[in-house]
Amino acid sequence: METYRVKVGAKGEIVLPAELRKLFGLVAEDTLDLCVDSEGKVFVRSAERSAGPLSDFFEDLIVNELLAKGCSGDCLKNKLLEQKLKLSTVLDRLSEEAHRAHKNGQSIKCWDAQALTSLGIRKIPNGDFNVMITTRGIHDLVVLRKEEIKEIPAVFESLEQDPFAFKRLKGPYYETYRVSFRSGNKEYRVIYTVFAEEKLIVVLTVGARKAIYDRLNGIA
Repeated sequence: METYRVKVGAKGEIVLPAELRKLFGLVAEDTLDLCVDSEGKVFVRSAERSAGPLSDFFEDLIVNELLAKGCSGDCLKNKLLEQKLKLSTVLDRLSEEAHRAHKNGQSIKCWDAQALTSLGIRKIPNGDFNVMITTRGIHDLVVLRKEEIKEIPAVFESLEQDPFAFKRLKGPYYETYRVSFRSGNKEYRVIYTVFAEEKLIVVLTVGARKAIYDRLNGIA
């Protein structure tokens, strides 16, 4: 990781090196987010990236909720942006917590998850990546029907082979993706974070689109 040292001005301002501005395509009046993790590390990201068209952050569900509350015009625009950023922050927090849990030996291999083993679904992973699941993810699996859970192993196997082949969610600092699968006439999603250097995939949440949206809102 390359490090750049900058000075803080009398009014708190900092100047980003020209090579960084060129690398990220930053121009005057651009807005940046400063993100601080639990260890006090500061990450910088473009706020435009967080606030872009985030169809994967359930924009239509957010809009419908705001309209039901009588929000329109500038209120709707501002509240929509606020909610998108909030969901992005929640995913970052879940990713950070999941990685910390893994470091402390508290995450569980997907193939050892009780929701899978209770159905007799076990296998030896054979991909390049190790797929782990959080306690929250296991709770999400438990509430699924058996028919839905039976679709999960094929999803995990595909993640082991190439976790980058699926849709990346715009906004989060961490490499967070989602993959969809169908059971009957319903569509479900698995949201996961990839820690490439460690060949690690952490499954954050699993479920129907609206259920995941409600869960993220409950955490926010």
